[in-house]
Amino acid sequence: MHLGPCSVLKISQYLSLRNDKPLLLVCDTTVLVKQHECIRQLTTTLEKGLPYKGAREHHIVDIDDRILLEAIVQELERVVPVPSKRKPKKKSG
Repeated sequence: MHLGPCSVLKISQYLSLRNDKPLLLVCDTTVLVKQHECIRQLTTTLEKGLPYKGAREHHIVDIDDRILLEAIVQELERVVPVPSKRKPKKKSG
């Protein structure tokens, strides 16, 4: 199954984007997805984990379950907005 065009941003983890929308977070070998109402029915049996200290709980998705992963990505893509560009901070002094 093909997930379509994606891009990846390297932060302390990897953030997977689809059509410029942040949908998946990859930490080490774990794929995490934010808890969202639109995927509640798809994620009822998934374990939860924290991608980093201070983060909210995310669902842990098995990367080998391509059918579930594609369903989650399709649902999230419908409702997750493209993040707005942040303005650069002004230098003081």
